[in-house]
Amino acid sequence: MVIDFTKKLKKALEQIEEQEYHELLVHDLQQLRDDTVISVYGEIKWKIVDLLNQKYSRLLENGFDLYNWLNYQNKDEVAYFLNEAGSNALNYSQFKAPSKFHLWFGKKGFIIGIEQKGQGFNASKVDSERLKDNQGAAFDFFRNCKSKIFFDNDQDAKIVYMEYSVE
Repeated sequence: MVIDFTKKLKKALEQIEEQEYHELLVHDLQQLRDDTVISVYGEIKWKIVDLLNQKYSRLLENGFDLYNWLNYQNKDEVAYFLNEAGSNALNYSQFKAPSKFHLWFGKKGFIIGIEQKGQGFNASKVDSERLKDNQGAAFDFFRNCKSKIFFDNDQDAKIVYMEYSVE
């Protein structure tokens, strides 16, 4: 299992040897989203993909190209994570939108965080009980991807993180 309910952001940042941080705001209000949030959300996902492609495409043996949004392939875990975790925030979070995306670059990898405002969710329970309330493929993907998935708080998660190693 690649979901790690004990992992903390500080340790993950040390492991990737953090060098750079980006915070990308989507919807910081504590109210239901309006239609403009959807276009901002889409633009920010593309910005993250562009930033990652620019930073890491030359570092990896077979290249790094994250433009496959629809079909999950091992090389495209990042795009799939952005879609699945982002979609969960759009559909299930209290304000129906991600609040912001976090992106940390490091020498040994990067971390993406998708944050929501309002009520969190019990990630441990969703995982262990395979709850129907949290439909979609996110937790199935989290369990099977090669990258590490962790949360700011497994009992009251408001941020889902993905740690991707480039080594």
